[in-house]
Amino acid sequence: MKTPILIGTFALAALPAWAQLQPIPADSIRTILLQEVAISTKRHNHQQHLQEFYTANKAATTEELLSRMPEVSFIRRGSYGMEPTIRAYSASQVSVTLDGMRIQGACTDKMDPATIYIEPLNLQSIEVQTAGGSAMQGTAIGGSLNMKLAEAELADEPKLSGAVSTGYQSAANAVLGGLRLNYATPVWGLRASGTYRNAQNYRNGNGDKVLYSQYEKANIALNGKFLLQDDLILKADFIADDGWNIGFPALPMDVGTAKARIGSLSLVRENEERRWTRLEARLYANRIAHSMDDSARPDLPVRMDMPGLSRTSGLYVEGTTAPGANQQLSVRADASASYLEASMTMYQEGQAPMFMLTWPNNRQLQSGVAAQYSWQVNAKTQLQLNSRLNVSDFSVTSREGRDQMAVFGSTGTERQFVIPAATVQLSRMVYKKLKASISGGINGRTPTASELYGFYLFSQFDGYDYVGNPDLKPERGMQGEFTLSWQEPKVRVQATAYASKVENYIVGAYKPELSAMTMGARGVKVYYNAPYALLMGAEASAVYNINGYTQLVSTLKYSYGRDAAGEPLPMIAPLRHVSSLRKYFGDNLWVQGETEIAAAQHRNSESFGEQPTEPFMLWHLRAGYQKETARKVWQLNAGVENIFNVNYREHLDWGQITRPGRNMFVQLSMGF
Repeated sequence: MKTPILIGTFALAALPAWAQLQPIPADSIRTILLQEVAISTKRHNHQQHLQEFYTANKAATTEELLSRMPEVSFIRRGSYGMEPTIRAYSASQVSVTLDGMRIQGACTDKMDPATIYIEPLNLQSIEVQTAGGSAMQGTAIGGSLNMKLAEAELADEPKLSGAVSTGYQSAANAVLGGLRLNYATPVWGLRASGTYRNAQNYRNGNGDKVLYSQYEKANIALNGKFLLQDDLILKADFIADDGWNIGFPALPMDVGTAKARIGSLSLVRENEERRWTRLEARLYANRIAHSMDDSARPDLPVRMDMPGLSRTSGLYVEGTTAPGANQQLSVRADASASYLEASMTMYQEGQAPMFMLTWPNNRQLQSGVAAQYSWQVNAKTQLQLNSRLNVSDFSVTSREGRDQMAVFGSTGTERQFVIPAATVQLSRMVYKKLKASISGGINGRTPTASELYGFYLFSQFDGYDYVGNPDLKPERGMQGEFTLSWQEPKVRVQATAYASKVENYIVGAYKPELSAMTMGARGVKVYYNAPYALLMGAEASAVYNINGYTQLVSTLKYSYGRDAAGEPLPMIAPLRHVSSLRKYFGDNLWVQGETEIAAAQHRNSESFGEQPTEPFMLWHLRAGYQKETARKVWQLNAGVENIFNVNYREHLDWGQITRPGRNMFVQLSMGF
């Protein structure tokens, strides 16, 4: 089995127990555990410190937890629906899955990434893989993000456990409520959780209210587990997530409703005595309905409604075996079918409504096979190979959609893409406590539905309408990565440098002969394949256990990108540093101070009208207290974020919208 590195926001490669024939994980894998400490725990051990380090704010969303990982950043258009990026690769270049299941967003403006439909309360862990390490999850140039669902527990005798929590955040006058229940028996278990969030318009560092930054949502998750045999388990999962009255201050439209229904049924066999130590087969389906409108915006000459719908069903089978001594092989086969549709209706006083398809009804059929092989060559050296072959078929399924695409001379809308991916990684202990890893590989990604079939999709980022191009080629990437890590009992340090060349880079090109559809748009861009783009950067992280009660955690990251003409790529975050110092006072109380520093970013893309951002420094203070009684565990978490009320924005924030100012939060939970 793959042994993840378990740290609150980042992880450092740990030395494996080779006596048990468990190969070390690839250096490109980071995992953050989100499970709460079991209520029977009487003290905090070292591993639990690491797991919880950056989850001090129990009211944090999934996006806020992910943003603390060195590889991950978010494109922000509002307080809700932030788009994840990995090492400056955008969401279209990153594979985002839920427990291995594919979820296609239903919004043409990327306001509904899969991460918004999952709450920390129903997550077990989040795994981020970079470069070629993502082959098991799918084809992606930038890596993968896989969110593992929390599961029901079994027990020797019937047992009910759970937790209830409530919280408040001052910047947005936000309230949070959560409930988790687990009923366990020797042969079956049931887990249920629910989360409710309600946030008003927040205030920035100048005390100004940021309009249209509010949102409200509810999330319910169910997991059932039934023990068919000693080593065979049947599992069922269901998630319902509803959001409404969701504002996007950086966009001209808001979201009236966003609804997700996600379900799956799986069989899992785990037995170390069998040839295949782990086997899993899963069937799944999900439906995403997303409705944009501008009904809350005043004094608009034209009103618009933009509903979107996504339906995906699929399956995967994966297994793990040991083909030889000190070797491990994992294989996976998966397939899915996705159906997308989106439209826009414009209403102007005195005129008939105008209707068009922004996503002509289209279908994507995907299938792939993948393998990961690890070999512990000797006590100091490990070799790992990752590979995948993926086939995707795209087509417009309605005559109306095909006729609409024919306006731009498209004679055919059916496309098939075959994407191979392969990566090799070599790791070696070069000194007693120093490990070096080097990897290289090729991969690719298919164009998205918007890039192939999008019809006058307005981008607030650069002010252009975008039109798809069914003749696009897939992007092809070549990547290299080098990592050094130092580990001893009190100190762990890791540094990584990476570089990538993306050929057939997909971007929009201005077409002066086309007229804009959106009122106020600067013109029309059509997607095309640029010759190439270069992306490179570095990350560093360190954990220092000063003593048994004090710990320092620090991360640093930098990204650089340019196109074939030498122009900077858009949405590249500047140098960023985060350091946290936590002090424990006995077993029940801890206090944590934290600072975030971001450099200025003046390497801006003129083609996109990108604006520079200034440097900033933030200070945060957090604290937690836990009290155990005979049957209950009480936890109180409180703190102040952005203590000095700095008015700032990050480079990936659209529309010059500044972030929240001083935010005081408190959360109380009771476990039983």
